[in-house]
Amino acid sequence: HGRTVGTMSLTTSKTIYRAGYQPLMPGVFVAPYPYAYRYGWDEETTSQWCLEELEYLLKSQTAPEETAAFLIEPVLGEGGYVVPPASFMKRLRELASKHGILIIADEVQSGFGRTGKWFGFDHFELQPDIVTIAKGLASGLPLSGVIAPLQLMEKWIPGSHGGTYGGNVVAAAAAVATIQTIRDEKLLENSQARGLQLLTGLRKLQEEYPMIGDVRGLGLMIGVEFRSSDRKPLGDVAKSITKLCLEDNMMLLTCGPWDNTIRFIPPLIITQDEINTALNILSNALKEQTT
Repeated sequence: HGRTVGTMSLTTSKTIYRAGYQPLMPGVFVAPYPYAYRYGWDEETTSQWCLEELEYLLKSQTAPEETAAFLIEPVLGEGGYVVPPASFMKRLRELASKHGILIIADEVQSGFGRTGKWFGFDHFELQPDIVTIAKGLASGLPLSGVIAPLQLMEKWIPGSHGGTYGGNVVAAAAAVATIQTIRDEKLLENSQARGLQLLTGLRKLQEEYPMIGDVRGLGLMIGVEFRSSDRKPLGDVAKSITKLCLEDNMMLLTCGPWDNTIRFIPPLIITQDEINTALNILSNALKEQTT
């Protein structure tokens, strides 16, 4: 999501972020994200429908020649930790190239090893034209950035984009150290291995607790979605479970429009034993929630 007018105009993860700030920036049009579990469809049906809706939008609301870019999170963050079908991402790139539209990948949450690769888009046949980065870039220090080819960046004349506190040297040094550490200490490999361990453990708990409707993710970016037997979102249950886990010294956050998805985003340095501890804490919380 975002807190300033430009990013707030682009976000649709929750209405709370927009409340009290209308009117927002015009010229923004929202197409559905390929969220197969929510629709109750298989991935191919979901992919096809979302692409058709996007093409309909290009016919009904914003013509391709007036569309600057498709902006997408390669793994949906605040909207519910959703992994899109690979076929959707490939065809999105094809559609953008067909019309001469840029693709902007928002990697603020999914970048720098979070998904087991440097960037979320590395999992797909999707080469973005522009990438936005932040969060994990500097290990907690405030730093964000934009990555794009020189021929695009040169379209910005010097001084047209910047800020008094941009490019802080301490934060930039932290970013360099972070990138070196991820590479030298093989944290991408650890993210993949520990992510698989966590995903496997969470899916075992899903078999035991029917209120866990879906477990999904890449690397150490995993969402656990809670739904009733008739597929209604269980936001109160998810929040109650996070509270129980906090009482047992594990901090979790919910996400999604109904706050019914718990996100698991441990640090890339997490160990096998720590994953087991986390799974035990969650198991105890689920047991307490259902008794």
